[in-house]
Amino acid sequence: MKKILMFVCATGLLASCTVSRSIQLTGQPIGTKKGKASASIFGGDNSIKTAAKKGNIKTIGATEVVTKVFIIPFAQTKVYGE
Repeated sequence: MKKILMFVCATGLLASCTVSRSIQLTGQPIGTKKGKASASIFGGDNSIKTAAKKGNIKTIGATEVVTKVFIIPFAQTKVYGE
């Protein structure tokens, strides 16, 4: 019974999940510039506005939001444009 409990706990700790979502926001071309913004439960700002600002993007063509969970949730937003 103890081995089964340890196996279940180890599996729970090693399990991970990744959810990715791409969005075409406007009719603009995707562009050559890319900006990233990240956040976790400890803080950060993964908004589209922050990602565009970091990539020096004035016109947004597309975004991609990736959420990964491996014990601690982590989110990253990528913005593409010009």
